[in-house]
Amino acid sequence: MRKLVLASAALSVAAVLLPATSAQAIEDPYIAARASTLGVGVEGGAKILPFIRLRGIAQTLDIDYDDEIDDIRYNGNFKLGSVGVQADFFPFNEGPVFVSAGLYSNGNKIDASARPTGNAEIGGATYTPDQIGTLTARARYEKTAPYLGVGAEWSLYPAVISLEAGAFFQGAPKVTLTSDGSFASNPAYQSSLEQERQSIEKDLDSTKTWPVVSLAVGIRF
Repeated sequence: MRKLVLASAALSVAAVLLPATSAQAIEDPYIAARASTLGVGVEGGAKILPFIRLRGIAQTLDIDYDDEIDDIRYNGNFKLGSVGVQADFFPFNEGPVFVSAGLYSNGNKIDASARPTGNAEIGGATYTPDQIGTLTARARYEKTAPYLGVGAEWSLYPAVISLEAGAFFQGAPKVTLTSDGSFASNPAYQSSLEQERQSIEKDLDSTKTWPVVSLAVGIRF
């Protein structure tokens, strides 16, 4: 259901971007299936000038997340989801190469949990499984994320194929960490838990700039 909503959103964005009052200026409208490191989805757009194209893009994907921090194994999901627009500039006019800049509504997030079965270190101090209980970690990113990339497009009318690589700037994640063990309200444990939260946040810092590689296959109409 979520994929259908995102697909509809992308098509709606593309439609809004194409000025109806200047339909004669619109060139090479298309729609394509898309697979990338930001998820799978759809994109659609058209050139408004021989060297400028506008696109609407929607994509989503769930990835299993598994990481060990301070000898504690966290398991969960990295949920990707974004809807946005990109403007492509073709420096060689009709040539295949383009550079692209975009802006996205970013729904990427991480939800993970851990339940130690033996004594574990939390923020530099050791606690028992009963004292810790279940650790629940959540990471959230900036709601708006800019994108920069470069790509190439090949056409065998009506089919079109494009490859693209770039960077999705979603900002450093904001992490929350909670625990439901017997020490959940203990002040010393709460201090340790905060140190653990900071450790997780630092561990996830590398995800603030998300590398993007994408392949789109579509049809012109």
